Amino acid sequence: MSNGTLASFLFGEERPSWNQRSNIALDIAKAISYLHEGCRTQIIHCDIKPQNILLDDCYSAHISDFGLAKLLAMNQSFTNIGIRGTKGYVAPEWFRNTPVTVKVDVYSYGVLLLEIISCRKSVKKDNESVLVLYFLYRFKHNYMYYTLLP
Repeated sequence: MSNGTLASFLFGEERPSWNQRSNIALDIAKAISYLHEGCRTQIIHCDIKPQNILLDDCYSAHISDFGLAKLLAMNQSFTNIGIRGTKGYVAPEWFRNTPVTVKVDVYSYGVLLLEIISCRKSVKKDNESVLVLYFLYRFKHNYMYYTLLP
């Protein structure tokens, strides 16, 4: 797509406007909703992350890379499959050996929202997942207002 990935957009030198980021977040939410509720066969993407979100000419967001996706049969609401996804975006269900539902994509979307809000990466260069813990700490200590300032 003409404007690249959400990753390059969010983590570039200039901080995107709130308006752009909120529109992108809404586009992604609608796309995930379509995969989970709008298709005849439910689709669990399993790898929602900024590198898999492409931006078109108008900065509308489109989900890409369905290589790890899982299709659920009409009578199926969950699946038992091995861990799929990218560190920093993988839902806790994957590690609990419990059935996996569309909620794993919702968790990944939540992490993605934190990245969209803060323009900070979920995972550091040393592969340490930190953004969720950062926001949790800030929330517990009543620092959210300062966290969201540009």
